[in-house]
Amino acid sequence: MKRFVQVFLLCFIAFLTPTAIAHAENGVGISDNRNGTITIKYGNSNKTKIAITVKKNGDNTQYNYFIQEKNVNAIIPMTLGNGTYTISVLKNIEGNRYSPLSSKQVSLKLKDYKSSYLTSNEMIKWNKKNAAIKKANTIAKKYKGQMNKIKGIYKYLVTTYHYDYNKFSKNSNGSLNYYLPNINTTYKTKKGICYDISALTASMLRSIGVQTKMITGYPANKYFDGKSYHAWNKLYSKDKKKWLIIDVTCDMCLYEQKTKFSKLTMLKKSSEYSNVKYEY
Repeated sequence: MKRFVQVFLLCFIAFLTPTAIAHAENGVGISDNRNGTITIKYGNSNKTKIAITVKKNGDNTQYNYFIQEKNVNAIIPMTLGNGTYTISVLKNIEGNRYSPLSSKQVSLKLKDYKSSYLTSNEMIKWNKKNAAIKKANTIAKKYKGQMNKIKGIYKYLVTTYHYDYNKFSKNSNGSLNYYLPNINTTYKTKKGICYDISALTASMLRSIGVQTKMITGYPANKYFDGKSYHAWNKLYSKDKKKWLIIDVTCDMCLYEQKTKFSKLTMLKKSSEYSNVKYEY
C-alpha cells in the first residue's frame, strides 16, 4: 500500500433506461435521466471522450470519461450537486487529439441532490441480481439502524477481501492502461486495489439505501504521504446529518497485516482526507 495509481475508465452498457433522448447530433444521443445521471448513446467504434463541465463558485470543474466500445449506453453521474452541466462528446482523431461531436447543457435540480448517490452509473455499476448486492442485503437484514448496517458491511469487506498487489504492480508499470472495476469480479476473487474496493463498497451501501460517494484524491495521515493517489468512500448519515469517511482498503490492508479488527477505526478524520480530486 505504498502508493496508488490513477486509472482511466472504459464505458459499459448500463442497465438503466433513460427517460427520453433529449438531444441527438452526429449519431450521439444525450438524455437526462432526472436522477443525477445522464445517458450517452453512441455507436461509433473510435475512442470517444465525454467531458462534463460544471461551474461552481466561479470555477469550472471538468470530469473526463472515455468510451472504447461500440453501441454504448454510458450512464454518467453529475457529481457536483445541483447546477448547470455542460455535456460534450468528442471523437478521437489520433493520439490525444479530439474533435467535437455533440454538446448540451443539462440543469440538475433535484430536491435532494444526495439521492444521485444511490444510482448505478459509469463509475459504480450494480443491480439487484449481483451476488455482491444480494450479500449486502443479507448482511443488512441482521441489523437495525443505518449505522449498524453500515458497520456490518464494513466488517465483512475488511475481514474478507485482500489487496491485489499483482494488479497494483501491473498498473504501476502501465500494463493496465484502461479498466473499469467490476463488482462481480471483485466479489468472486475477493481482492482488488483501492479503486475496486471503493466501487464495491459504494455499490453495496447504495443498494441498502445509504447515499455513498466514491472519492479519489491524496490522503495525508500516518499511512499516506499526501502524494499517493487513492480511492475511498463518503457516506451520508441520516442520524448525524453529515457525510462520514470510511477507507475500507486501508483497514483491509491493516487487517491483513494482523491488526485486530477491534483496533480499527471505521470513521476517518476529515482533515486527513481533505485533498479530494474527484467525487463519483
